[in-house]
Amino acid sequence: MLALLCCAALAFVSANADSLSHFERTYSPSGTARLTLSNINGTIHVSAWDRRTITVRANTAPSVVINDLLIDNDITVTVKRDFRLGRADFDVSVPPETSLILKNVMGDIEVRDLNGHLNVNSIDSNVRLIDVNSPSVDVKVTTGDIFFDGALHEAGAYNLQSFKGDIDVTVPESTSFNLTARALSENISLGSFLSNLSGASRGPKGVTGSYLKGGPRLILTAYAGRILMHKK
Repeated sequence: MLALLCCAALAFVSANADSLSHFERTYSPSGTARLTLSNINGTIHVSAWDRRTITVRANTAPSVVINDLLIDNDITVTVKRDFRLGRADFDVSVPPETSLILKNVMGDIEVRDLNGHLNVNSIDSNVRLIDVNSPSVDVKVTTGDIFFDGALHEAGAYNLQSFKGDIDVTVPESTSFNLTARALSENISLGSFLSNLSGASRGPKGVTGSYLKGGPRLILTAYAGRILMHKK
């Protein structure tokens, strides 16, 4: 019986592996590229590398159709909408200065080591931004946590918003910023940043103020979740 069960399990795994489809494209932009990636069901993982090319790979269900378009330095990769909601998991490598627009319906999103502009919009995703050094970041999630670990640029704007989820932000202790933090149903924990906020105003639902000399705009909004800030 055990041998039969093992054979059945191996057959199931093999069938699943055979049922996967693969998508792979490599683009060679002549300058700084903007990549727009729109997914429906599945993960998106983007990391920077030291090459000048952009490579997009995905493992997908057989029903998934992926369309791509290259116009000058604008690259668009889109999962075609389908009632079967087949899964597509993306693994993307880009030059650090690439601008990213990431859209997803459901599935976690992770971006590492990016220096370009970043825009993320999703319905149901946990979003992790790790070692980013972007001049602007705009993340809007309906359901999911947002984790940000990176630097803030002098004139940058950083807007992180989750309707149902926590927002966890880690920035260097020496970073100056103007803060607007709103948590409508939970608490706000700014750690030792709070004691160094000048012009601070704290109400029942939010905190505003300038840390050190101010500058970059850091706007954190959690409608049903916590806001946490940490120094590194």
